[in-house]
Amino acid sequence: MNVDSQYSEQLNKKHFDFLHCVYKAPDLNIYPINISLAYIAKSINLPESEILNISEYLSTQDFIKIDNSCPPWRDEIDRDVSITSKGIAEVENQVTQNLSDSTERLLKSTPNVENVDIAVIKQQIKRYQVLYCIYKATEDDPDEYIRLGYITKDIGLSENQVISITNYLIDQGFLCNRFDLDSINYAVCITFKGIAEVEKIAITNKPTNQVAQTLTVSPNPPFIDEGRLQEIRDISSKELKFDLSKLIRLCEELNSSYSNKNYYATAMLTRAIMDHVPPIFKFEKFAEVANNYGSKTSPNENQSFRKSMKYLEDFYRNIADGFLHQKIRNSESLPNVTQVRDSSSAIERLLEEIVRILKKSES
Repeated sequence: MNVDSQYSEQLNKKHFDFLHCVYKAPDLNIYPINISLAYIAKSINLPESEILNISEYLSTQDFIKIDNSCPPWRDEIDRDVSITSKGIAEVENQVTQNLSDSTERLLKSTPNVENVDIAVIKQQIKRYQVLYCIYKATEDDPDEYIRLGYITKDIGLSENQVISITNYLIDQGFLCNRFDLDSINYAVCITFKGIAEVEKIAITNKPTNQVAQTLTVSPNPPFIDEGRLQEIRDISSKELKFDLSKLIRLCEELNSSYSNKNYYATAMLTRAIMDHVPPIFKFEKFAEVANNYGSKTSPNENQSFRKSMKYLEDFYRNIADGFLHQKIRNSESLPNVTQVRDSSSAIERLLEEIVRILKKSES
């Protein structure tokens, strides 16, 4: 029986997939966090319009909360949602009741996890299942890529579950992939970190209460997508007008800082990237990029890009400047993930356009 095969009367499959995606957001076991509707749409492969409708329904049923403080320059699909205690209870009830026979068989064959209390640490176990399945399938050749459909068939999880879990394992560095995972037909490869993680569990014989922590590495996924960063590295190896070595290092340090919850450094490095790249756009200051880039040549095509850049310049720069220049006070309020992560998609857009410009210049 599939984990997602039964639902409460209030939830159909799409509702449950949405709720399950919010439930599985990294760091949930520490505190409920927000997750953008755009991320959910991509994760469960539904149109944005349908995601908006589902979010409204789940909100009225008190399964999720919608953050309606979304700035006016951000699209409705960029709003954040978080799961409620009622939503958590609903997901945990369904997952606990419907674990498949094939899942239990795999757990019994996995080293040192046969006595695990599945109801308590089900999500960590599923992540380990996927990682262990890829580990065993590529034992003879760790560089071999395995199609996700093989994993789905072997351990009895749904396609959406396997895609979501695999994306998480990629974010944490346990797996790598050639393309963004939006299809069960895509393939992944285990990394040295992933191999070490499986073998560590096999050797150490952890007690039950420690197995829950085996895949809890960093709660934060990369701030900048590794695929995007690799595109910049690849371009930097060619003869260009600009030396990209500092930009690459800033991006790498930004990912490292965000992953390790260094939010002051995250904000400051984001600001450093903004101030570093304007010459690529033929401007001196980032404010000129935000206000003028593409406004004459293709205003409609670049409207979304400029909206993201305006967010960085008009809103996020103030946050970073506050972190950077605020003098010591009698009491302080330290930054959190919510304050810094909203700039991630805008920085992605900035780097995407930089890649496009530089590729065009070399052709």
